[in-house]
Amino acid sequence: MKKNYWYLYLFEDEDHTEIFKIMKFNTMKEMSEVVNLPPAVLSNYFHGLIKGRGVLKYCKIYQSIPL
Repeated sequence: MKKNYWYLYLFEDEDHTEIFKIMKFNTMKEMSEVVNLPPAVLSNYFHGLIKGRGVLKYCKIYQSIPL
């Protein structure tokens, strides 16, 4: 079975030049518990439906692609 993971890159500034921390999650729900936002907000941000606000100004979300 192929497994996808979610990666949350946290940056020190809004320009995303200095990486502060990288975290790996199995689900979007796990990630939402850490950043204290609903999973729907994270999903909308990942898909480009909303702009970053609050903590999302300092984040980038990536999904791994199984080979």
